[in-house]
Amino acid sequence: MAKLEREALGHYLDSKFNTKVAQAAEAEFEIIGDDIEEMSVELNSDTEQIKNILGQTKTRDNGYAPSMEADPFYADPDKKLYPKLRDIAMNRIKGDGCKTLMLEVIVEDTEAENHKAWLREVMVKPQSYGGDTAGFNIPFTVSEDGESQEGYVSAESMKSGSPTFTAGAIPGIGG
Repeated sequence: MAKLEREALGHYLDSKFNTKVAQAAEAEFEIIGDDIEEMSVELNSDTEQIKNILGQTKTRDNGYAPSMEADPFYADPDKKLYPKLRDIAMNRIKGDGCKTLMLEVIVEDTEAENHKAWLREVMVKPQSYGGDTAGFNIPFTVSEDGESQEGYVSAESMKSGSPTFTAGAIPGIGG
């Protein structure tokens, strides 16, 4: 198998800003990245090494604090995410008003009927607004903020532009 291209990994945000994994069926996911040349989820691992009096080094693993920068995000009234991002930025909304769901999908086999996916509760925070002559930009950070669930989306739902998340293992394949 050849290496996966970057487009094999898709990041979607719920434009209705549902806040709980249990609300996945109500979500309207919109893919992000159409103007972005590079975007990665930074895992931000939290570890520390401690050397004890016996000369042993121990590592304390405190987990992760994942985040992702979406920059640029050009203001486009035709985008479902735009009105909410505009309102968060311009009205300085904080807390639960910035929460939504993120769907991450990996397409490992373009011929498969279903693709591995993860649904995550996240916080979306615009970092600035304005920009240069390229356009009105509202770059934002996505940070995990709550539950996460593993599952899959059907290839058919992705082709329609409305991926539908189903919790659990892909039928006939397992975890």
